[in-house]
Amino acid sequence: MPLPRAPHRALLLCVATAALGACSASGSGSADRSPGAAETIRSGSASPSAAADARRSVVTFAGATPLGADAVRRTRDRMRARAKALGLTDVTVEARDGGVAVTGRTADEKRLTELGASGRLGFRPVLAEETAEATRTPQPSPSADPARGRAVTEGLRPRAAGSASASAGSAPAEGGAQDAALQARFAALDCTARERPATEREGAARDSVVACGTAGDGSAARAKFALGPTAVDGAHVTSAEAVPGRQTGGWLVRLRLDSAGARQFSALTASLSMNAPPQNRMAIVLDGAVISAPSVNQRLGDGTADIYGSFTRESAERLAVTLGSGALPAPVTVTGVTRLPR
Repeated sequence: MPLPRAPHRALLLCVATAALGACSASGSGSADRSPGAAETIRSGSASPSAAADARRSVVTFAGATPLGADAVRRTRDRMRARAKALGLTDVTVEARDGGVAVTGRTADEKRLTELGASGRLGFRPVLAEETAEATRTPQPSPSADPARGRAVTEGLRPRAAGSASASAGSAPAEGGAQDAALQARFAALDCTARERPATEREGAARDSVVACGTAGDGSAARAKFALGPTAVDGAHVTSAEAVPGRQTGGWLVRLRLDSAGARQFSALTASLSMNAPPQNRMAIVLDGAVISAPSVNQRLGDGTADIYGSFTRESAERLAVTLGSGALPAPVTVTGVTRLPR
């Protein structure tokens, strides 16, 4: 489902989804009554009687640091656009006490919290990778999309590692020399847990970072990565669309880049294609987690990138909406979930 790009954006993948967890219930303050501060998104898919009888929840969000009035307004508008694109019914999004409050059906509570995903996307070169699980099961990827008449994954296809040392044997390096600090952080990182810590955030674009995510060999195994600086920022993504993978029967998310992003992406893939594994891999990083780390064996210069993963239609659409709507102006966290009386 294509989603028009918001006026300001910065690039949604957990992959297969990056979502913020709900905190314990808390009260809420007075609402911002300025014009346009609240809007209820309604859909004809639910009958009025069913909507009236459904239990309601209020999820409140606040910035890690205080948000200014403009940041609150833009955050509210982005979350409102996400709710509408996802087809959430009878959802009210309003500015409240320097943050944002989202009111909707209790049955949709988890999806309401996901509206606060930061949505910051970046493409980084992989310096080193180590799989957290011993067993990997490579998944096939299509070599071409017949309907579009072009190879969509040949240059991005995850390659099955011939041995564990193929991906785990390289130490993090920058400019051909080991970076001791990066090496220490990489060695200390534990990615065996399925849930990311709530405090984990995306590192600065100019810095090399360590991150957890999905292994780059096409499996669903957990892995840890050492990554170089961001080579292509998600702000260059102009659209994101969930589309069926015609060869695998699964779903993928197709991104389109603006002209500057396409040039950067072309340069990145040309450079990576000359490297040996795992340093021929490109990490697609969403909110600090690697959602995909495909290997690159050719320059890709048409300004599109396909993200593969263990996607259902629903999870691919959620990711496309997050990425297509643009990143939030600043990270927010859930500060309370209140279930309203019937």
